[in-house]
Amino acid sequence: MVVRVKNRRWQELEKSRAPLDKLVRHFEAYNRSEGKSPRTVEWYTRVLRFFQRYLEEQGHSTELGALTLDVVRDFVLYLQTRRKWDDHPCIPSPGGNLAAISVNNYVSGLRAFFSWLHREGYTEEHILARLKPPKIPQKLVEVLTDADVGSILACLDHNMDSGCRDLTMVITLLDTGLRLSELVGLKMADAHVDQGYLKVMGKGAKERMVPIGSTCQKALQRYIFHFRPEPFYADQDYVLLTLEGKPMSLNSVKLIFARLAQRSGVHRLHAHLCRHTFDTNYLINGGGCILASTNSRPHQSGDGKKIRYASLSPGQNSAPFVVEQWGF
Repeated sequence: MVVRVKNRRWQELEKSRAPLDKLVRHFEAYNRSEGKSPRTVEWYTRVLRFFQRYLEEQGHSTELGALTLDVVRDFVLYLQTRRKWDDHPCIPSPGGNLAAISVNNYVSGLRAFFSWLHREGYTEEHILARLKPPKIPQKLVEVLTDADVGSILACLDHNMDSGCRDLTMVITLLDTGLRLSELVGLKMADAHVDQGYLKVMGKGAKERMVPIGSTCQKALQRYIFHFRPEPFYADQDYVLLTLEGKPMSLNSVKLIFARLAQRSGVHRLHAHLCRHTFDTNYLINGGGCILASTNSRPHQSGDGKKIRYASLSPGQNSAPFVVEQWGF
């Protein structure tokens, strides 16, 4: 006797029995098909995998029907009491709980996932529609002063391979307000130094032209013509290279800035602080920069987030200092 299999409709499927693991894989495939950047796709997946591990450790079901608003709220409370770098295999916990911004990011990732579940028809309503992200303390960003910039640049020997490269990185970040990923990913074909602009690929695969000032031009020219090694990989012709000619990684640049912070005594220094400093000087000088006047526009905040800056004197403009000290 032949048993005919019923041709089921989407409405007849037991979507509440769908395991979280399967849904995460579907969401990951969806994000890739939407053209989201690999880092964005990886971040969403990491957040959801962490949520899945939490449920499994708590002995809670990971089926969709068991994922309620109260379950997610319990997860948020867990995050707020979780210690930094807890259970990390390499980094010891420095003490203290996760920062409010970290918890907020987890909530944002979960809300995006459950919103997608509702749009795809997995759930009849947006389960987390009433879940509000925790408030983030509004802290002032203390940007770099002229004296800070002087201390940082004084630590770099522009007559050496690594010193000239690192000096070029600092000057370019301060002069253009580029993101670290944009600077590291800059290729020679997109560095129109003689014409006074860079072509960079930003967030959301958005390409834009970024003007550079004369100081940045001279720093880039000095590095490219005299100290930049031959690329180790012929098909990866990035502007910034290691001494062996390999592309610089994000972590390697972060490590360089960490060492600079210790050597210069500007302990709050990190690469993104250069971007904040550029924005502040743009507002103060009507488009100017701490190194040289450019026509760059401040970066756009696509997610509507606002950053508060510590007030600075309108007289802060150290272009003459940099040009005279380094002789560009």
